Amino acid sequence: MTALPLPIAALAAASYVAPALVAPFFRRLMLQPRRHVSAPPALTLRAADQRLDLGEGLVAWRWGEGPIVLLAHGFEGSPAQFGAVIDALVERGYAAVALDMPAHGASGGDEASPGTFARAVTQALRRLGPVHAVVGHSLGAAAGLYAVAQRGDVGRIALVSSPSALERVLRGFAGAVRLSRRGADAFVASVERRVGQPAADFDVKRLAPLLSLPILLIHDQNDRQIPVREAARAAHMLPTAELIVTRGLGHNRLLADPAVVTALVNFVAAQEMTGSA
Repeated sequence: MTALPLPIAALAAASYVAPALVAPFFRRLMLQPRRHVSAPPALTLRAADQRLDLGEGLVAWRWGEGPIVLLAHGFEGSPAQFGAVIDALVERGYAAVALDMPAHGASGGDEASPGTFARAVTQALRRLGPVHAVVGHSLGAAAGLYAVAQRGDVGRIALVSSPSALERVLRGFAGAVRLSRRGADAFVASVERRVGQPAADFDVKRLAPLLSLPILLIHDQNDRQIPVREAARAAHMLPTAELIVTRGLGHNRLLADPAVVTALVNFVAAQEMTGSA
């Protein structure tokens, strides 16, 4: 078992006797990303055609012209992760619009939660007008699904490496830092108070009745951050979903894989392909 840094281990031990006192520390630890985390060297992103200021400090970047595909990265992610997807979308005649999610890149804020991410996607959908499709990765996928379910005005959505129940993600973090059972409960409650709504609001099970659009799920068998069973659960609950399972790509490398990029762009373009047949 990997050793925890001493201060974190000490606070985790304190969760056995004073869970409510240490819960805010672990909430901040989880929700405050490191800004400007560099993308892996293999990922490249060409200069955007336009910077979009969407209000309230939210920034997005646009490449190409045509129907809009909104791209939402995950925690400590960046638009650079979508570099190959952006190139392929532009080549197929779409405008790719990638968000800098709150507390990331050029966007404002100092906290990244399901709530701040979902509000960012909702704000982007409202400001950009008709959006043909949303492609989200990890937390960006979960937030995107929530926003689309609430609005109902997006044609299709692709979820890459996405959780199906955010409370499981929170409790997985609590287990990783070795919080006590009462500490984990206090930590989840602290996050929910900060977000302003229960984690269950973002669960696929709760959102499924609101969703009738085409959905693509892509997940890797070897994802150590979000287990592939999360995608299997989501596919079971979403009757309009198609599931693609890859192998050997982990949590972050999917978006640069040529087969995954092709699958994503074909899914985005499927409506037009059908209509022109």
